[in-house]
Amino acid sequence: MEQIREQLSVMYYEYWKRLKNALADRNVDLYSLSNPFLIDVVEHYQETSVKILFVGKETCGWGTYIDIANREPHDAIDDLQNDYIRFRRDGKWAHTPFWRACKLIHDRLNSDGPGDGYMTSNLIKLDQNKTRPSAEAESIICNHFSLLPHEISILRPDVVLFFTGPYHDDRLQKTFTGAVMETLNDLPPNLLCRVVHEKLPYHAYRTYHPGYSLRGNKAKAAKFDPVSDAIVNRVTTTK
Repeated sequence: MEQIREQLSVMYYEYWKRLKNALADRNVDLYSLSNPFLIDVVEHYQETSVKILFVGKETCGWGTYIDIANREPHDAIDDLQNDYIRFRRDGKWAHTPFWRACKLIHDRLNSDGPGDGYMTSNLIKLDQNKTRPSAEAESIICNHFSLLPHEISILRPDVVLFFTGPYHDDRLQKTFTGAVMETLNDLPPNLLCRVVHEKLPYHAYRTYHPGYSLRGNKAKAAKFDPVSDAIVNRVTTTK
């Protein structure tokens, strides 16, 4: 665990000043940005049979970037990684669609293992005013703070599941240049597709954010069943 944390920290430090300088050069309002969503490995991740990384779109609030922008980078990165671990341990948002979906799929693929051994990250590492950044801010963030491919290289998950929906496919394909969205049998590509790229494991899939189906009544929640069934079936039957 310590080795993975150190690898993540070193990588984050490498990109920290690039982002800060780029935002300053373009006069982006730092008060509008969240803190970067930096991760640390959770306790049981390395013990799981099928290691899964769930990738969201961007945070909906994660502190304020201006509060840490001028801090010593190593200290700021350390605090943000600790925030991630605290957030995971507290589990205050376990009832929400994103976290319910993560646990549902993780438990189905790791029925004999710990229930919290999965990892999460985001496609866009900072939000702006608690939503997707403007086109200009997003371009700056993702061009100078493109962390996700490196996180995947360090974590080496067996499965990467993008809960980003089709409206973030443009950003996904810019992050993984040349990625191919492969249609799966019997399901519309907007609902579920395989993301094929050399920096992703074979089992990399994109579907809607679970809020699309897991928010609301039980009848609506059942719409998530075909997605989870298809993912679990492919992971367990296709090598």
